[in-house]
Amino acid sequence: MRLLPILLLPPFAAADTITVDAGRGPITVHVPDSYSDGTPAPLVVLLHGYSGNGPGQESYMKFLAVHEEYGFHYAYPNGTIDQFGNRFWNATDACCDFGPTGVDDSAYLAALLDAIEAAVDVDPRRVYFIGHSNGGFMSYRMACDHSDRVAAICSLAGAAWKNPGDCNATSPVNVLQIHGTQDGTIAYGGGLINGAPYPGAMESCEQWATYAGCDLTPVPGDPLNLDKSLPGKETTVLRWEANCDDRGSAELWSIVGGGHGPNLSDPFAGNVIKWLYAHPQPGVDVIRYCTPNEVNSTGGSAVLAASGSDSVAQNNFTLTASSLPANEFGYLLASLDQGFVMPPGSSGNLCVSGDVARLVDQLQSSGAGGSFSATISLKQLPTNPPQNVLTGQSWNFQAWYRDGTTSNFTDAITVLFR
Repeated sequence: MRLLPILLLPPFAAADTITVDAGRGPITVHVPDSYSDGTPAPLVVLLHGYSGNGPGQESYMKFLAVHEEYGFHYAYPNGTIDQFGNRFWNATDACCDFGPTGVDDSAYLAALLDAIEAAVDVDPRRVYFIGHSNGGFMSYRMACDHSDRVAAICSLAGAAWKNPGDCNATSPVNVLQIHGTQDGTIAYGGGLINGAPYPGAMESCEQWATYAGCDLTPVPGDPLNLDKSLPGKETTVLRWEANCDDRGSAELWSIVGGGHGPNLSDPFAGNVIKWLYAHPQPGVDVIRYCTPNEVNSTGGSAVLAASGSDSVAQNNFTLTASSLPANEFGYLLASLDQGFVMPPGSSGNLCVSGDVARLVDQLQSSGAGGSFSATISLKQLPTNPPQNVLTGQSWNFQAWYRDGTTSNFTDAITVLFR
């Protein structure tokens, strides 16, 4: 069986690059103009198909064209060359170490992540792999072997292991499978390569939905235009995202009538990056400000913490105020604006201003050094008027609480939603 090569064209030029070496020679990493030391940026690694190479794969998929807009570090390394003179990745038993050589590409790509992280600040919750064909198989391999480091993958015309037991994932990963229904090289419904089986597009997604504990009945999404050679919005969308572990989900974009190398539409690259960005590893990055300068009746200062996810798409965001007096009531506050004022009768500063919203009904602390918390819907914040949290917005949060005959505040936090 012969896998189709990718046309070799010059890559899109970028302004800022660094070079790293993970043991196989220099690799160019494109660094966005928006990057500055100490401010981690997401990392996207693109993996080429069998007989292709990194620059050729970038020329085909064109992620450099959106690299500055979305602000990610970006690399497209080369696999090694087999006895037939073709570059490849040793991903699964089906694809594509046809020698076989036994080369450990999983370890090499992990070393590449190490090298990039040593050179620039990488957001550890937003490390992504994208691959086409053999590169798609290899992206699944990275999700299996390095699920602690990889937030999400996108496979175009690749596949997972046929035997789920061969995947060594220790935690779920978010998976996007894109596949043409008329792919004559890596069949949409699965098949064999040199006698070794590989799963179909649906089966690959169901494997990863199972890893994440998702409901196995997918929900359809709005159709997309991914192949400009086909009329209209030819791509159907299925999502496995209900009741999933926070770390994983699966989604299938089926290009109806599409082949192994679709004529990718202009929105393709942006659509993929937006999907990846909506699927970070769980967590919330906060910036603290307005530290309380007054102790409360517990002898300490109350603090506000955030947990769950700062991804708008995941809509799983919880605020918790702790070190509170027992059996007192309070409120969670939010605003797009910061402010510093000590209201009359208060022992602390109100550090949100402008259109300040009480996010939930009155809350009650319990126990000595008590706390209260609430999970907040990012899709319907009770501001005036109500509004959704938007990707890229920074919101400021604080808690007010009664403390005997006076009142007080926690510190305040800023969260940038992804």
